[in-house]
Amino acid sequence: MNTDYLAAATAGIPSLRAVFITAMPDCLLYSSWMRGDMDWAAEDVASYFGDLVRANREGLRSLNSWSAEMQVTIESSDALIVLQELSEDFVCCSVFERSAPLGMVRLNLRRMVESLKADLPSYDIEKRPRGVRVMEFLERYAPDPHAIVMRLALRTGISAEDLGQPDAMSAEQVEIVEHAAKQILGLKELAV
Repeated sequence: MNTDYLAAATAGIPSLRAVFITAMPDCLLYSSWMRGDMDWAAEDVASYFGDLVRANREGLRSLNSWSAEMQVTIESSDALIVLQELSEDFVCCSVFERSAPLGMVRLNLRRMVESLKADLPSYDIEKRPRGVRVMEFLERYAPDPHAIVMRLALRTGISAEDLGQPDAMSAEQVEIVEHAAKQILGLKELAV
């Protein structure tokens, strides 16, 4: 998505301060638009709010309440932040002035999101080997990520050398590593 299109999708929303499009599951900035007086680090915002959406997904799954139509609204003293999944691959974080009426925010968001969805590409995250995605997930969320390879080697019996090359692991090794990852993180499923 080019930023001109993002600027067009956000035009005419006076209380909107910024929009960040995050590529999931890696929580990387895909695109952003900010009002001229904003100086936020777009990459950091995309990463943090992408992680928040991922945590929210897992929380809802643990309650058996997960929905594809999930939305997170955060109200702070100076901002109203709304996080919405645009697709499995993208999340939209919209930051509004705190004084904006919630009804108008929702109306403007609905129009903006419909416009944004039309321009989003789709890509297949399955092309990256599952072992790579599991290891990246662990490196991001495990306690003491600098020691995760050694921890996995001790727990699974798979050599640190093999764990260091997750794209070359066998399907059986990936299954063992994924099971160990769930135990380490205390999760029933990994969002990879």
